[in-house]
Amino acid sequence: MSTPTTPKIIAKACNACRARKIRCDTGRPRCSTCAAQKRACVYVLEAPRKRPTLAQVEDLRSEVARLEALVAVLRTASPKERDACLQDTAPLARGQEAGAVTQSPPAGAVHANRRASETPATGRGSCAARDSSSQGSLPGRGLDGGGEGEDLAEDDLAEEPDLAPFVAVDEMGKPSSFGPSSALNQLPLGHPHHAGGEQVNDAVRNGLIANAALQRQQEPALAALPHIYGVPTDLALHLLDVHWSKEHHTFPLTYRPALIRDLTTHGPHCSEFLLYAIFARSSRLSDRLDVRDDPADPSTAGRRYFRRCDELLAEQGLLLSPSIPTVTALLLLGSTYNARGGTSRGWLFTGYALRMVFDLGLHLDPREGNHPPEEAEIRRRVFWSAFICDKLQSLYLGRPMTIHLRDAHVSHAFHDTFEEHELWRPQTGCGGGRGSGGGSGARGTVTGAPVLRRPTPIHSVSTFQQFCLLSRIMTQIINRFYVVGASSRNAKAALQEVDDALQSWKQRLPAELACSLPATTTPHTDTGLVATAAAATDQPYPPPNIMSLHAIFHSLVILLHRPFVSDGHLRQTTVPGASWQRCTAAARSITDIGLAYRAAHTLQAAPYILSYALYVACTIHVRNAAAEPRGRAREEQVVLLASSLQCLEELCRANPGVARPVSIIQRLMAIHGLDHTMEETADDAPSAVSLDLKAIYSTFPPNATTSDGGGGGGGWAFRGSNASSNLAPVRGNFVQPTRASEADYGNPARLERLDYFDFQDPLYGHMDGSLSLFFDLCDADFGLPNQG
Repeated sequence: MSTPTTPKIIAKACNACRARKIRCDTGRPRCSTCAAQKRACVYVLEAPRKRPTLAQVEDLRSEVARLEALVAVLRTASPKERDACLQDTAPLARGQEAGAVTQSPPAGAVHANRRASETPATGRGSCAARDSSSQGSLPGRGLDGGGEGEDLAEDDLAEEPDLAPFVAVDEMGKPSSFGPSSALNQLPLGHPHHAGGEQVNDAVRNGLIANAALQRQQEPALAALPHIYGVPTDLALHLLDVHWSKEHHTFPLTYRPALIRDLTTHGPHCSEFLLYAIFARSSRLSDRLDVRDDPADPSTAGRRYFRRCDELLAEQGLLLSPSIPTVTALLLLGSTYNARGGTSRGWLFTGYALRMVFDLGLHLDPREGNHPPEEAEIRRRVFWSAFICDKLQSLYLGRPMTIHLRDAHVSHAFHDTFEEHELWRPQTGCGGGRGSGGGSGARGTVTGAPVLRRPTPIHSVSTFQQFCLLSRIMTQIINRFYVVGASSRNAKAALQEVDDALQSWKQRLPAELACSLPATTTPHTDTGLVATAAAATDQPYPPPNIMSLHAIFHSLVILLHRPFVSDGHLRQTTVPGASWQRCTAAARSITDIGLAYRAAHTLQAAPYILSYALYVACTIHVRNAAAEPRGRAREEQVVLLASSLQCLEELCRANPGVARPVSIIQRLMAIHGLDHTMEETADDAPSAVSLDLKAIYSTFPPNATTSDGGGGGGGWAFRGSNASSNLAPVRGNFVQPTRASEADYGNPARLERLDYFDFQDPLYGHMDGSLSLFFDLCDADFGLPNQG
């Protein structure tokens, strides 16, 4: 066994030479300098100073980041908010003065970040630092998670994560997304990581806005082109106008300045595949006959563009070479196929796009200066559009989402606000819809388009930012109440919190995004439909993107509360009265929005999200109408149902996939002996009526056991709920009724085919993976080809 050897001590300069900063020969017992000057030569052997570990460095970086975020919030906070933030940080400061060592984040920074994340940046005066920690949009304990076993708190994500390990940079300086466990991960080369709050540079914002204005001035020059990728220029520009004036203001998936510029220069942000995807999507909203393969058949609109997209996918191998234009095109095609009823192709195309989002690292927002301002703006818009499309598709099809909150680390502070204050003006040639200013001109004709009395600002950027925040709450609702394994125990604990988040979102909406509808409504006695008489007033209708935003909000209220009512999959043994009142009020609001949209813009070119909201409202109207006895109250409920159903039928033109939910509602009406037309209609508009919840409850199928459950008819009392202000109070405790007999339905033969619906709600049903939402139920019960 070898004896340990004493490590060799490396000699250092003596104290005298070190103080004078001269060379020392380290001679012993005295160096030559000290011997010549006849002074004492003293050597001090010290242990080498330890270098800080990587963990300590990262802790310090995180600390600096949190303090920078706090300072950014303090700059724009009110005096009251500033005092609260400083008061929260006082205990931490005292602990540090006493020598306390802590690695926990400052409380003030966390609270400030949470407040900042709940208030999106809008306009020139906003600070993106308010959005740098946008992971905690729900107040209190977050709810991201799947079934019972996953209780991931969103507060764990409120702190800005360190994204450096997830961004790999190759030798050419190109960033890519590989996690730290990947063998392909490389440390960033020469780019120190700064995870702090992003400081908005006014020069960057002004540069983006100026560039957008300059590019808009260049658009008329496109008319001089002989064709655009084989499409006649006049037709191509018309389809682009339809695209810019329709869903672009709800989902700014395409960045207009870069696409138009690169269309002529063949730059990286425009491709033939992307343009043909836009043409295919816009064709279904256009009245021009030259977009159809058969001028007499509207269903052939855009068919040639869909075929060309399939050819380009095969010829260019686009699925194997991810790029932002390809992601954008696949998302456009996926949502278009879903609206047309081609759910399999829509599901697959959207799935390809979402995989590319991760492959391109669009879900990361490291803010390291790797991307020019325009590139960063494009990446943010594409990511959040993909995030929203993912959640909406999950609602439409009842299938798992791909991007979870824990995967989303991208700010929704958009700096190009050029389109924010554009005016919403009439445009022809696109199904009677409306267009925004700045297009290259209206082409084609329109039949029966209503006249908008006064143009209104479109507010596209702030509307999209609010949609981003709402989609985060949408994710929580899906994860907690609709995934496989959702249980009543876990869902009840989250119900109040998510409801508070929805109400907080509504209260925080800027005034310009309020959905103020004309108040005068009159029913038609021949059809029972409600027509809005805004022509007699000077009040303008909100733009369609704002109407769609509010329609989705109200549908989320129903989706949140509906599972807890009777035959919902998280049902209780008694009717939670507050939940049903919230559902009824939300359904009425959706119908009002649908009718206003119909009066202002027509439904021939309305988006599919409005169809989904109206379908959700119909499932509530059916129950209310079936519960009312013959008389005025029943007529009022049937008017709401008939109006919503008529809107759905009109939406089938641009969205053929709406035919499926329409058939479901019609079958539910047949079960309960309802007719979608009224024999008689009251002279007044429908108004909120007292709800006999016992009668409504009798329309639901019974549970296996009969029990009062101790909940009472009032259910839970929700904070901030004003449903009871315009609805009668809930009366009494209700016991489960027995199953309705065949005689109750009037026609015994009706039960042979529709008996299944007496046990399953067509929207919510059992969440066991086999039945999710109306598409899956439609496939299973109607004998249609299963799309899964």
